Amino acid sequence: MSLTRRQLLQAGLASALLPGLDTASAAPAIAAADRPVRPYRIFMMLYRGETEVEKGFRSYLASRNIPVELIVRDVAQDIGKVPALIAEARALRADLVYTWGTPVTLAVAGARRAVDPAKNITDIPLVFTMVASPETANLVDSRQSSGRNITGASHVVPLDQQLGAIRAYRPLKKLAVIYNPAEPNSRLNVEELRAASVRGRFPLFEQPVPLDDKGQAVVAALPQLVENLSQRDPQLLYLGPDSFIGANCGVITETALKFRLPCFSATEIALRNGKALFGLVSRYEAVGRLTARMAEQILVKKMRPQDIPIETLARFSYLVNMSIAASLDVYPPLKVINYAEMI
Repeated sequence: MSLTRRQLLQAGLASALLPGLDTASAAPAIAAADRPVRPYRIFMMLYRGETEVEKGFRSYLASRNIPVELIVRDVAQDIGKVPALIAEARALRADLVYTWGTPVTLAVAGARRAVDPAKNITDIPLVFTMVASPETANLVDSRQSSGRNITGASHVVPLDQQLGAIRAYRPLKKLAVIYNPAEPNSRLNVEELRAASVRGRFPLFEQPVPLDDKGQAVVAALPQLVENLSQRDPQLLYLGPDSFIGANCGVITETALKFRLPCFSATEIALRNGKALFGLVSRYEAVGRLTARMAEQILVKKMRPQDIPIETLARFSYLVNMSIAASLDVYPPLKVINYAEMI
């Protein structure tokens, strides 16, 4: 279930951030007589294939009667494929570029004040999704205005609310985190965790994933890293807003379960595709609809991306994986059962 501001407060969590997004009662954006000569051409660059985010993106555009041609390309976690896709988007004269995740968005748009028009897309409006911290990733000046030809949606629940969700389930005494140091948003997340551990007076055990000679995180190292952390006897393994961790959540959570180490996830994927115990998350499909609303503002309403604020969802979902709770014999307390969604 989605948690409203009042429910979050009742749960002892901080309040949600932004107004909700209600698309069910909205009138179609384009009447049949006002349709463009050809569908709007959206060039989509994905990090690890289609997700529920793209499902939400498609459904919003369909519900608004917006004619689109979606050209979907997947880099399959290989950012080296981006330059060829940029060339293809230009050759196809895309009306809008859609990017998924921080690594792809940085490769396509470039860091602010370090943009190379020959390598980065500057002349086509860009809308990003699933970027944890666009400011820290050096993509935008502020969430109010990117200051450039991009806008987008962030999916991360504020850390204080995540920690509140953890404490609602069980006392927070020792926390472990595994992360990809090559991702700027992951480094920021760990920095915030360090500060929170000082404030909350709980130990934080950190385990960065080693990088290969190309600067890529090494997947094969994950089982041993999880085992190393489990030996320090943390209460939880924290899985943050990290594209690499999300793409490899299966092996991480499977290994953690082997060592009876519960996982808390800041994103939905480790609960749906992995075996995390619980998390406070933004629904991927809802993030996709939010991103599509921004695409509508650019394509239909002819707004400049820099005039469209970067947003996060107003409502978050507290998810508990009951099969994992049973396997670990770590059941949620009654107060959590009253407002959480059991999956």
